[in-house]
Amino acid sequence: MNVPPTNADQDIDPASVFDAIDFRELRSVIVAVSGGSDSLALLYLLISYRAAQSTFPKIIAVTIDHGLRPESVDEAHFVAGLCKTAGIEHRILNWDGPKPDTGLSAKARDVRYKLLCRAARDAGTDVILAGHTLDDQIETFVMRSARTGEGGSERGLAGMALATLLDREVWLMRPLLNVSREELRDYLRARGIAWREDPSNDNPKYERVRIRKALWLVDSREMVCEIVEKASKRRALNDKVVEFLPDCVTIYHGIRAEVSRSDLALYEQHVQQLIVGILMATMGGQSYLPPVENCDRALERIHSKLSFGRITMNRCVLQLSKNKAVIYREMRSLPDITVEPGGIAIWDGRYRIGNHTNRSIKIRATGILGLEFLGDTHPANFHRPSTLSSPAVFLDGDIVDVPAFGNHAKLAEGISLTRHLALFDHILSGYDEMLAQSVAETFQLQGYKRSPVNQINKN
Repeated sequence: MNVPPTNADQDIDPASVFDAIDFRELRSVIVAVSGGSDSLALLYLLISYRAAQSTFPKIIAVTIDHGLRPESVDEAHFVAGLCKTAGIEHRILNWDGPKPDTGLSAKARDVRYKLLCRAARDAGTDVILAGHTLDDQIETFVMRSARTGEGGSERGLAGMALATLLDREVWLMRPLLNVSREELRDYLRARGIAWREDPSNDNPKYERVRIRKALWLVDSREMVCEIVEKASKRRALNDKVVEFLPDCVTIYHGIRAEVSRSDLALYEQHVQQLIVGILMATMGGQSYLPPVENCDRALERIHSKLSFGRITMNRCVLQLSKNKAVIYREMRSLPDITVEPGGIAIWDGRYRIGNHTNRSIKIRATGILGLEFLGDTHPANFHRPSTLSSPAVFLDGDIVDVPAFGNHAKLAEGISLTRHLALFDHILSGYDEMLAQSVAETFQLQGYKRSPVNQINKN
């Protein structure tokens, strides 16, 4: 798309876009640039911002070529040419191999983030900038609102956060969330900068495109206000849960959670819902919170007059004692996996295994065989049911360790096994940064990498 230079009615101040991000400790920063208007405006705004700073990290533009359209190669080289003219280092990363017949958009997004994270590692940085705009935020809100009506969580109505941590490693930053796409295009037009259109952005088979077209004649100001309100409520609720967790929830060996029934009852219903939801997700190895109705069902059981009894839900067992509610993984649908030499795998959404030996290892549920392996060497606070569904390490068909005991210190040399929190470890929204830190502390796990958001913009 070629556009003539024009004068934008109101220019964009780069400081208003990037002052929220702390660049001081970075050696370099990755900018995801597709060739579309949003990402190109992000790149040129960043170049302008850098010019006003006394020191600034190296800017590296990265284009992901998914290989899904014939034009994608030309678009990647178009970006390379612009970067060369601007004096910016540019890299093209390709999605090689077969493409799935279904779920293509989701898979393409996962691959894109995986390749961008690889580029960040290679560049020695933990920050990626992406060009998500206010338009994207509104579209996301509308799509999630529809799912909320179908039983989804209202937490998603806070929309995309400024910062999102990927795989505990790299922060994906979205500095353009308060800027509209048309403002960005005006910025480019005023500078005579062309961009390329992706035809899939106009294909109505995609939900986001249909939503985008439906929003053309809609005044979105009320939606923007609602997004801000939902984000504020999400952070406030998180803060209350952070206050509760350390004093009233105890995690044993990473496989069992105990919560005080009387203390839980002191909190508001929505606080209780989130607490129970987090415990079921982390004990059940789930990357998402349970439906609110399941949390309410669990709370109804916890606050009943029963002094014993158990129910199962969300891959967990909820067991009552007189004063406590105990939550642990049920003995159902537990996987058997093989981790080849040099490989890394996630078992049951609860454990991350690294095999740095020259032999294959298998990870299975401990089960009765694991109890026999342990014999009488039970640790303090031993709990048979949660032990049965915890992982065991097998070598040449024989069980060699039950890592839940001893905090994994007795694993064979070359084998690493750490507790994985599927709810946060793959994708951690910046809205939940402090909540995730609190959960990690409760599990006695390494904390999450702090986001590069200036403290004034944390709240």
